[in-house]
Amino acid sequence: MEETMAYLENIINRLESTLKIHVHGTYHARAEIDSVLFWNSKQSHAPHPGGNILYLCDAAHFQGAPIDEYILIVNYPDCELPASCLCIPQKIALDEVFNQIQTVILEHHLLKQKEEELFQTLQHNSGLQGITNIAYMHLHNPITVCDTSFSILAASPQVTNDNNLEEKEGRFFVRDSKLQNMLDTKLVKKIYSTTVPFITYIEDYPFKWVFQSIRIQHSVVGYVCIRETQKDFVEEDLDYINMFCHVIAIEMQREMSFQTNTRLNYEYFLTELLEGHFSQKEYIVNNMVQLGHQPGKYYFLLIIDEAPTNHNSGIQLKNLYQQILTILPNSMAVFFYGKLTVFLPCDSYRPFSEKTLTKFYAFLQFHQLYAYVSFPYENITESHIYYKQAAFLSSFYSEHTLIPEDYIVYYRNHFLQHTFSLCKDFTTLKSTIHPDIYKIIRHDQKQNTDYANTLRTYLMNGRNAVRTANELHIHKSTFFYRLNKMEELFDLDMIREETMVAYEYSFILMDYLEKSKL
Repeated sequence: MEETMAYLENIINRLESTLKIHVHGTYHARAEIDSVLFWNSKQSHAPHPGGNILYLCDAAHFQGAPIDEYILIVNYPDCELPASCLCIPQKIALDEVFNQIQTVILEHHLLKQKEEELFQTLQHNSGLQGITNIAYMHLHNPITVCDTSFSILAASPQVTNDNNLEEKEGRFFVRDSKLQNMLDTKLVKKIYSTTVPFITYIEDYPFKWVFQSIRIQHSVVGYVCIRETQKDFVEEDLDYINMFCHVIAIEMQREMSFQTNTRLNYEYFLTELLEGHFSQKEYIVNNMVQLGHQPGKYYFLLIIDEAPTNHNSGIQLKNLYQQILTILPNSMAVFFYGKLTVFLPCDSYRPFSEKTLTKFYAFLQFHQLYAYVSFPYENITESHIYYKQAAFLSSFYSEHTLIPEDYIVYYRNHFLQHTFSLCKDFTTLKSTIHPDIYKIIRHDQKQNTDYANTLRTYLMNGRNAVRTANELHIHKSTFFYRLNKMEELFDLDMIREETMVAYEYSFILMDYLEKSKL
């Protein structure tokens, strides 16, 4: 554990803010100071054990600076100083300056003692709750530790079912309404993007809040929330909270390591299922039940992956494994061909309820992760086939370094692209684009019109005139004028369903070829 010392920057900030003076001179902001001594050049100054001394001297007694140490000269009007010398030009009592410096140093020594106490709880295997209890004794404000599934891991004092929390199966979670507010106010994004504690206000609450992310190997695995309901926050609290989060991260990493070694009792079963090695539905369902998982009316396969531009090599996902299973409690997950693959039984034709969708979406947004979701299917023996749907989506975005349009990407919106990818003769594939589309594009290029985009927008909006006009920012009558003009200019037959399907197919294929650079 590193020794905690006062930084020279902290000392100078305290002097300037408390004594209303200004310190002149050049110094290294992160220079560590562990003691303050009065300087007298006539005396012999033996090396101080450990060094890191700030000497203090009145201008009347200053005759020479110490070697390799900082000296602060009080009541010194001349700001032209030798190296490592600092000065206060204003008239100020030397003992006042000494007391302020000594206070900062003592505060940092006290912080070190508190840090040692936190680390002792690690050695004594006190767990997250024990560490949080110790932190509450020092901060004197309620502390809550959450993971990124927004469930409560520890709290001191103990939390109860209130306006912010709800209880499910013996665990407390942040209520959906509060979670939605955290998303709407960008609080989740700020927690994810900052590495230090920050103070904020939350609507409808008269007190301040402090939040800080908990990180393991640069990945956010949770956050700490402290409410200012018992005493006012002070600067030292933020230092302590920062330290507390580091200790919590160590304990979480230790617990995650244990969970990794004990949770995968179904790893072999799920791998065999995804490989397509099972052919009997009854055998698969019986195995699921024996493993403590209920079969569903429908099934989905998900692949959860980082952005194509992120290269954390899966470290983040391994840390977040348990939290994903908390959000999707009846699911089973395994790393399959290097990708975190989730097998999700459902009783609904949709993979997520509204509540689950809110939490899952927030979780993905929190970590900048993306979920690729297959079609629903009923025959569990076909799981290996539907796995390929999610795998295609993940590979397509990864191979072409494309950022998905949303944090959840559904195969139902991309099945044609998968079909295109199975075609090896791209020249023939390209020739299936309807010639009318090329004709419209050439006209747009020559006449600077917007007919192709108008037709594309109309088709992608389900041929709904109102939605199309809104997206194009034109009046509905203007849209119908364009549609009639296209029929007249290009001899289009927009009444025939087959023609409109061919046009929509053509635009989707053109997008695919462009993204694939083919």
